[in-house]
Amino acid sequence: MNSLGICIGATTLSAVAVRKNSQGEISKSVIHIQPHDGNPRQAFLDIFSTLEPGQYDRIAVTGRKFRQFVNLTSIPEPQAVETALSYVHNGNAPLDAVISAGGETFLIYVIGKDGRICSVQTGNKCASGTGEFFLQQIRRMGLGIEDAISFARQEEPYKVSGRCSVFCKSDCTHATNKGVPKGRIASGLCEMMSGKILEILSHLPRNTMMLIGGTAQNTVMVDYLKKDIASLIIPEEATYFEALGCALWALDHETLPAPAPDAVMKHDETAFHRLPPLADSLDKVDFQTMERGVACEGDECILGLDVGSTTTKAVLLRLSDNRILASIYLRTNGNPVAASRACYASLYEQLGPLAEKIKIPGLGVTGSGRQIAGLHAMTEGIINEIIAHATGALFFDSTVDTIFEIGGQDAKYTYVKDGIPSDYAMNDACSAGTGSFLEEAARESMGVAMEDIADIALRGMNPPNFNDQCAAFISSDIKNAAHEGMSREDIVAGLVYSICMNYSNRVKGNRSMGNNIFMQGGVCYNRAIPVAMAALTGKRIVVPPEPGLMGAFGVALEIRKRLEHGLLKEASFSLRSLKDREIAYEPPFVCNGGKEHCDRKCEIARIRIEGKVYPFGGACNRWYNLRYHISVDAEHLDLVRQHEVLTYRNTGTGQQAVSSTRGCRTVGINRSFLTNTYYPFYSSFFSRLGFELILPDYPRPEGMVQKGTAFCYPAELAHGFFSDLLRKKPDLLFLPHIRGMHVEKGNPVSTICPISQGEPYYLASTFNDGEMFRRMKEGNSLLQPVLDFSRGYEAVQDVMVDLAHSLGCRKTDARDAFKVAVAAQEQVFRTTKETGSRFVSDLEEDPDRFGIVIFGRTYNAFVPEANMGIPKKFASRGVGAVPLTFLPLADETVPRNMYWSSGQLILKGASFVSRHPQLFGCYITNFSCGPDSFLLGYFRQMMGNKPFLILELDSHVADAGLETRIEAFMDIIRNYRELYMKSRNTAPAPSRKTTSAGVNYEDSRIVDSRGESYPLSHPRVHLVFPSMGQFHVDVAAAIFRSAGVRATALPDSDEEVLKLGRGNTTCKECLPLQLTVGSLLKYLRDRKDPDELLVYFMPTAGGPCRFGQYSQFMKAMIERLGIQDVTLYSPDAENSYADLDASNLTLKLWTGVVIADDMEDIYGVLLTAASDRVEALEIYREECRKIIRALEESPELKTLRPVLEKTAARLKSIPLKRRPEEIPTILLTGEIFVRHDAISRQFLIERLADQGFATKVASVMEWIYYTDLCDRNGWIYKTLSAKEKASLFLRSTWMKKYERTITKILAGSGLIPDRTEDIPHIVEQASPIINPLLLGEAVLTVGAALAEVPTPYCGAIALGPFGCMPNRVSEAILNREMNRGKRNSGKHYGKESGSVAEDLLNRPLPFLAIESDGNPFPQIIQAKLEVFLMQAARIHALSQARH
Repeated sequence: MNSLGICIGATTLSAVAVRKNSQGEISKSVIHIQPHDGNPRQAFLDIFSTLEPGQYDRIAVTGRKFRQFVNLTSIPEPQAVETALSYVHNGNAPLDAVISAGGETFLIYVIGKDGRICSVQTGNKCASGTGEFFLQQIRRMGLGIEDAISFARQEEPYKVSGRCSVFCKSDCTHATNKGVPKGRIASGLCEMMSGKILEILSHLPRNTMMLIGGTAQNTVMVDYLKKDIASLIIPEEATYFEALGCALWALDHETLPAPAPDAVMKHDETAFHRLPPLADSLDKVDFQTMERGVACEGDECILGLDVGSTTTKAVLLRLSDNRILASIYLRTNGNPVAASRACYASLYEQLGPLAEKIKIPGLGVTGSGRQIAGLHAMTEGIINEIIAHATGALFFDSTVDTIFEIGGQDAKYTYVKDGIPSDYAMNDACSAGTGSFLEEAARESMGVAMEDIADIALRGMNPPNFNDQCAAFISSDIKNAAHEGMSREDIVAGLVYSICMNYSNRVKGNRSMGNNIFMQGGVCYNRAIPVAMAALTGKRIVVPPEPGLMGAFGVALEIRKRLEHGLLKEASFSLRSLKDREIAYEPPFVCNGGKEHCDRKCEIARIRIEGKVYPFGGACNRWYNLRYHISVDAEHLDLVRQHEVLTYRNTGTGQQAVSSTRGCRTVGINRSFLTNTYYPFYSSFFSRLGFELILPDYPRPEGMVQKGTAFCYPAELAHGFFSDLLRKKPDLLFLPHIRGMHVEKGNPVSTICPISQGEPYYLASTFNDGEMFRRMKEGNSLLQPVLDFSRGYEAVQDVMVDLAHSLGCRKTDARDAFKVAVAAQEQVFRTTKETGSRFVSDLEEDPDRFGIVIFGRTYNAFVPEANMGIPKKFASRGVGAVPLTFLPLADETVPRNMYWSSGQLILKGASFVSRHPQLFGCYITNFSCGPDSFLLGYFRQMMGNKPFLILELDSHVADAGLETRIEAFMDIIRNYRELYMKSRNTAPAPSRKTTSAGVNYEDSRIVDSRGESYPLSHPRVHLVFPSMGQFHVDVAAAIFRSAGVRATALPDSDEEVLKLGRGNTTCKECLPLQLTVGSLLKYLRDRKDPDELLVYFMPTAGGPCRFGQYSQFMKAMIERLGIQDVTLYSPDAENSYADLDASNLTLKLWTGVVIADDMEDIYGVLLTAASDRVEALEIYREECRKIIRALEESPELKTLRPVLEKTAARLKSIPLKRRPEEIPTILLTGEIFVRHDAISRQFLIERLADQGFATKVASVMEWIYYTDLCDRNGWIYKTLSAKEKASLFLRSTWMKKYERTITKILAGSGLIPDRTEDIPHIVEQASPIINPLLLGEAVLTVGAALAEVPTPYCGAIALGPFGCMPNRVSEAILNREMNRGKRNSGKHYGKESGSVAEDLLNRPLPFLAIESDGNPFPQIIQAKLEVFLMQAARIHALSQARH
């Protein structure tokens, strides 16, 4: 018997032949192992066409998505790994895990006691640290893999970020810009790769592990791994492990017969929406040209140099006529000084003998490498890129109003008003829409050279709509398209489109786009890019002459202007001296922080030029100022630093402690989140009671990597600080759950985001296995009070007094301590306000000065460990920086619907700053910050045309990128003030004068834009439901129609809807908002009755998650777009949707919800159980249509009963191939919209059915019952009256009765169990781990997974939109809790003993969290899903054996 196994990986195709002889001995031979260059289809066909008919008895394939497109037997990669492992490692010492480190993904297959895979661990979806990324980075430095590894072995590693491929690339670029040797960077990359793997291994024992995949050949990376892994095995089969396993599997399993080569590929439809051909928009782009000059002896010239991340450009500009006499465009190759010298040498060569006979009185440098290149050139003419590019564009057309600029690693937007740049934006630490990504994606994924992209893209006839949000995600889309067999021309065109979509959605966003648009930057040499931009924007695009030289050209013009105005001293530069000038690096030193006592400990380079040593680098301008003898009192200008001093200055000391007989015990407080606000309160309270406070010193990296999900940076810091705190071994741990924060004259509801609220719960789950934490928990030393400051300090007095009493303190002493604590907190508050008022008063005394207000939160913007020294960067440039919280904001108004405490402060601050002529806002946010995904849009709108800066920070952001943004921001402010301050015009945001339509919920009347009122049943009123599961909204619309309301359910969302939604949001908001916005706009565009009064159904809530902002966002959008006679119908979860009672449809709608939920369950079973799926689904849909017709006639239960009984009987008659109770069933929980919406869940239910699994989607009933429970228990922020409580009780009683009746009828189909929802039980199961006072879906997701796995469900998937805060909290908790196995019997789990039951209790339980952005799931999710299903199948088998 001989077999062939083929693995079609993300970057490589491998094939292994295996033969088993009559004695059972196995031999193997490697047939093929080569990169497929982004074309796996062709690589596969090349191998398959060489096979002789009958050469192999069996053939099987493995890999990711592409294996689904071949007419051969295929198996999941984890199964192939497991099979190969049993052969390669058979009988050897037990393994902890197999590390699969390949071209695109890192996976850790955790090995159980039985030697089989029991779970999988992965990093995020990013490709940072993988083999392909390593190759990209060393190529950018001009190194081959052998040289890179050789150099790396000889050098100490330079630290580069492993968080994100973009950040890592930035680090490498800026390291080379600072002159760091390539060997150090290569070594740093190897260390980072090992760090990525070790980060994933952080929760696993590291005794014996096996490494497979292409990166196993990177010996430097392997050496780093061996420092942390006791025994690391690298088998000789490491590079073809999966192909071997596939061949071995085929030896023991029947496979499909091998077809002929021309029939081996399947021809399936693509999953991607298609875009128009690029060639259709060629006529919308104007490519300009210019005439060059000829150099003459005696010419006076300005030299302009643009040192970018990937390319360096230079021009020699003649002063007499502004002609370019010579220019050069070359690769930076990671060495900005060498690239600069190469430019000077090229200019020198181009001029020939005239090079010594021209005068160069000025030299300007711009670009990301401008500082070191400027130092080398010994010029003061260092200009940021924003100003340089704007100056260049304005030279060609003084009426330019918009500039799109896409460079190698940065993308920029500039808005020009009256010839002065007045607003700008840059890509937020993401290079998905830039030239280097375009080049690398084309070359690495498809083998297409940069110069060939345009011609290939313009030939594409059906470009796919790729993801536009992240470089790693776009790479995944490219590979998915290649796996589908899409043509290279279409894929490249789709890539070009994605670059421009990313720019349009994430750089330009909602900013103004004028009528005279210039597009420049090196990527514009690729004609397809501006063509794609024209196609997407619908605007005419002008590409100036030499678009790649515009930075160098513009900086030369700017230097000319400054020389003419006396702003720069004339000098004399020589091309010969510049090209010959050497640079040497002396040993660096660590900055001591100066008189400001900065503790960032920046490494400062020492650069020797012509015998003199210059200090260079650092996070602030300190060493720049010293070089140029600039005196700045940065200490007094940085008021943000004073926030930290005021918060943590010996608070609690000086107070007489209560005498205690307990001895002085220590209380550990984590230096995270709102500790940075309330530490004066905590410190004074505990100190007064005789306790000693302990704070962590710094965030430990080994703690930060323990996070259980892709948390925001402040949550990462919380893990790091907590790790350090545990090492200090306090007697008690104070981990409060803070629900809300008081905002002076703010809204009644003032809540905190779920990530901040959830800190005590996910930290407890994460560190629960640590000895120190476990000991404290078992000793009742963990203090987790729930504190809600939103209604003032007195609201938390009883909680704090009871807490102190539980620690042995007298209540009278505790009350006294509480008063002292409040006084200390209020004193800090008064001091901050007094300081802020002085700052503003001092500023106003000098109208020529301006100040920066730092927007953000105390824990991300006002503390040095989080703000990356940004306030000091302003202060060291002579501009004061004041925290938002120091300003006098009490009298500023805030929108009534803003329920986040931080949001209220930020919007109050925006109101104040927008009016003040000398204050400008710098908003510090973090990647994937949930509230900021909405707040940033509100902030932008409130700022109007006034300049502002948004800086998105993460665990590692390059200082050079921040420097560029800050320098540009300050230049923009100066230009803005010059333009507007003369007329005292602060350019407020434009407002609409039209009256908005609205809803009166008391009588369900609709008011149009002219103020006329109509009943909901009026023919002009049209109630429209966005899709959230087609049958659910069909049912809702039918019930409203039964009441005489004109109601329509929109169809399922599609790619066009998603594109419309993204185009009218910032793309940072939740996917459900993007889809519902897109659905509304598509309906408005296509509707046939423009005179209707449209009412769009959009429920709302009062926080803490983002859902409650959807309706507010849409109302603002409707007003902004000036759409008449459109309003929203928004019943509120805060009152358990009592707003619907006015329409007398509550119980009727509930009837529909129960029916829809039960029918969804039936659908999930039929997909898997039916003998003929197509026929069964046709019957199912017919019955759905009958139910809809019955609901339209009368939604009364007594009328519906016979209809439902007939439906159940007909469904029962469907032939089944499996009994429903025998089918493994997955619980799909998570965010309510995404888990029901087809495009959001990416047809996951159908895909699971193809693998033999049924799916139970967590019901809509679950959420409604939960809101009732919150109201009954008083967990919500609103207090119900006695009448409201009685009404709620009565309604809940009827709801449960209706559910029992309907479910019993439909259970007669034999397809679903006669089982009703039990939300109190689910919440009870979650309560030991997460307090129910953390409102939202997190408690439901956690409770359902803990209560209902392994029985009745064999696994749980938590599905949410990208960045969903409740889903990330539940993911962090469940990743740990489910991995620990079943801890209690639960409601549906028996107490029987026996080996099978014990095996179920002790093994890790299948859990998978998926975030959706509306695009096909990336390959790393596919990999995790495969392992999840392997686990679930085994759990189901064990459960079946138990019965």
